[in-house]
Amino acid sequence: MPNILARLGPGLMLAAVGVGVSHLVFSTQAGANYGLSLLWFIVAVTLIKYPAFRFAVDYANATGESLVTAYGEISKLALVWLMAGFIVDTFIATSAVSMVTAGLFISIFDVPFSAPQVAIAITLVSALILMNGQYAKAERIVKVLVVVFSILTLVALFFSLPLLGSNDRAVFADLDLTSDLPLLIFVIAIAGWMPMPTNGAILFSSWVSEKRKISGEKFKDEDALRDFKLGYFLCLFLAICFVVLGAAVLFQTGRTIPLKAADFAAELFSVFTETIGDWSYPIIASAGLAVMWSTQIALMDVMPRLTDRLSGLMMGRPKDSPDRYKLFSAIQVLGIIIILLFFVESNSFIGFIFFATSVGLIAAPTIGYYNYLAITSDKIPAKYRPKTSMVIWNWACIFIMAVFAIGFVYTRIVM
Repeated sequence: MPNILARLGPGLMLAAVGVGVSHLVFSTQAGANYGLSLLWFIVAVTLIKYPAFRFAVDYANATGESLVTAYGEISKLALVWLMAGFIVDTFIATSAVSMVTAGLFISIFDVPFSAPQVAIAITLVSALILMNGQYAKAERIVKVLVVVFSILTLVALFFSLPLLGSNDRAVFADLDLTSDLPLLIFVIAIAGWMPMPTNGAILFSSWVSEKRKISGEKFKDEDALRDFKLGYFLCLFLAICFVVLGAAVLFQTGRTIPLKAADFAAELFSVFTETIGDWSYPIIASAGLAVMWSTQIALMDVMPRLTDRLSGLMMGRPKDSPDRYKLFSAIQVLGIIIILLFFVESNSFIGFIFFATSVGLIAAPTIGYYNYLAITSDKIPAKYRPKTSMVIWNWACIFIMAVFAIGFVYTRIVM
């Protein structure tokens, strides 16, 4: 098993990062509140974002570099937009992930502290782990846990299917985006972070370039592309599973999604225990917490590194300059603590998650556009350039993400 997972490369880590808020929170809630009515939308959003991520893999294969380098070659404006996206991921997105992780932790261990307090503690512990260089070991463990979590989710799905429509419950809900503001906000949030923010393409290009540096010729172009497809579509498959689980166990049962992080986590775990059995609780609780925590650790590891590289490009620092990872890591931790202490309330868990994920939409159209410019630049060999169909697909993605970004701004300012 370890040898097999080692050969999978960064694709499984992409899944580890993706299977977080978008799946445990949004997919489950979509099924619980709307049955299978939003299933098509989740699939569509995941497919819409595909070109932005595919371009990241192709660019890393063609150049051996991450997209941060490409943005520096495009323009200063491109770097500014990327920095805006990085700010969201570094502070707001990571704070949201830490809140979900804290909710799972409180539910499992019944600690007498608020979700923001536990989230701060987890953030500090994560920073210490990364400062001590233990992430490589954590990464290997996370890969195993992602597989275990995926298998348990599949088992739960199998047992939940007979519950769909049981007791004369409906399977689909009547949706009306024109008059249902909570539904509109929820759909926008899904678009922002399903299966992950578009900025995740930048992170994946960095992982691929690092993997190529470490493995050399052993990690070929086809390996990187295979890993990407495995991780990306595993995210989609698991999202579908959670929608079905939420619909089968919670839809039209009179049970509502709790607003507090710990209560939400308890409801989430009940989805598994009611379908598989109480025996599964220790396994699913451990795997769920580990997968969620891995998302936070991955963000806290990669964002300071990429921000260091990005700031270096903006200020013209040489590539061989000493890295400032610890400085940017400390800034990230301080920013997360400020957000959790002063801008998040324990009973506003769902609202904060919606806001954090929706904010990611603002930079999404621009990320898609600049990724296209990167993969079609003169230095990219012809064999790595996208086909016409993929280019059209990407432009559709840019347009749709722009519409959702405008919708997010509209709901925050006008409605």
